[in-house]
Amino acid sequence: MPAVDPSALPDSPFVHFSVRAASPGDANRLADLLQQLGEQDPRPDPTLLALRLAELPASREVLVAERDGKLLGTCTLNLIEHLAHDFARSAVVEDVVVDAGARGLGVGRALMEKAAERARAWGCYKLALSTHRDREAAHRFYEALGYRPHGISLALSLS
Repeated sequence: MPAVDPSALPDSPFVHFSVRAASPGDANRLADLLQQLGEQDPRPDPTLLALRLAELPASREVLVAERDGKLLGTCTLNLIEHLAHDFARSAVVEDVVVDAGARGLGVGRALMEKAAERARAWGCYKLALSTHRDREAAHRFYEALGYRPHGISLALSLS
């Protein structure tokens, strides 16, 4: 029997969790969750995370999904004001991760909906994200939420 693709499972109406802004007290749990973005990468420093969460600029919001004290997912929303367009606003979502044990339960959808809600509250005309070209399940997930390919994303490594 073939393995079931978790992204194809329906959201469960029985799973309850909240989505809120991250706080410095989330730093240890957030570091563990962010480690799932790149298991080969070093674990984010919880002390630095706590410091940064305590002093976030108004143009950035870190969201977490939580149930019973466990972080199920996170994403970061960044506001951009475009000089060439009379300071029209857009937002970019980064660092989207749902705990491996919570995938397929609507956590990612809830985080992305909250990110869109916050971007609208900031007066943004669009919400953008990038994802690695090999993450086909993530592409299907974002497309199911209404995201469409837009331009080409290029990066220059500075290290």
